[in-house]
Amino acid sequence: MVNALLFPGQGSQEVGMGKELYEQLQQAKALLDEACDIAGYDLKDLMFNGPIEKLTDTKYAQPAIYICSAMYLEKAKQNGLEYSYVAGHSLGEYSALYAAGVFSFADGLRLICRRGEAMSDENGKGIMAAVLGLDENELRNYVEETPGVVMANLNTKTQIVISGTKEGVDRIAVALSGREDVKVRQLNVSAAFHSPQMKDAAEVMEKEIEKVSFHGPKACVVSNVTGKPTKNIKEIRKNLLLQITGQVRWYDSIMAMKNAGVEAFYEVGNGQVLRKMNRAITLQPKCFSI
Repeated sequence: MVNALLFPGQGSQEVGMGKELYEQLQQAKALLDEACDIAGYDLKDLMFNGPIEKLTDTKYAQPAIYICSAMYLEKAKQNGLEYSYVAGHSLGEYSALYAAGVFSFADGLRLICRRGEAMSDENGKGIMAAVLGLDENELRNYVEETPGVVMANLNTKTQIVISGTKEGVDRIAVALSGREDVKVRQLNVSAAFHSPQMKDAAEVMEKEIEKVSFHGPKACVVSNVTGKPTKNIKEIRKNLLLQITGQVRWYDSIMAMKNAGVEAFYEVGNGQVLRKMNRAITLQPKCFSI
């Protein structure tokens, strides 16, 4: 059976994440204990006890989500789950690369910690909002007329996330407020990810990514910025850098895996964000939670 693993990104964090696995699975416990040593602070306490305001800060949310997904990956391995494709939503792409064996857990966590720190420098300078009910072509008309805003995440045909300045995002929300068939919801993130505002963070991460040894993946990796599977290390490294300021083409990613013959998707991490999103993309193959 051809399976694909999907890893969630920011927005999937919540107080208590990973606690049950930590208490029940020795391999998961060992990963979180190792992560606390690498990060240099008590991630376990933050993940289990919060506060949610701190856990939502991208500096802390990114390592917490990466670690939690790695813990759930251990559960998937214990269940004997085999997989041929991996993909991660935004931040989740790092978890996908770890699952594919592209880099070690420790190297991935160091990258994530540095990524979170670099992106946290933009905290409060922008926002993101999900626009429900418009397709890419319809929404483009509003975005092109609004300086400082881009379409960041193409999640489904009619669920698109915009990212940029608060003034710009609010302007689009007001412009769409008269349409009963459209909803705009601000996301629980701390900055304008996947937008030009992340340019400085991309420059920081270019140097960090170059320091890490990448290995040939044991599964096809579907990149956010292309929405296409690859096993080419140079492409994987390049795409990982581009996704900091580039789009998350999630709809294209799921359809590419479906067209490649994937028979089941498995969401590996906290919550069911991707499982719900997948139902809006395609009813077959189904997406299950680990």
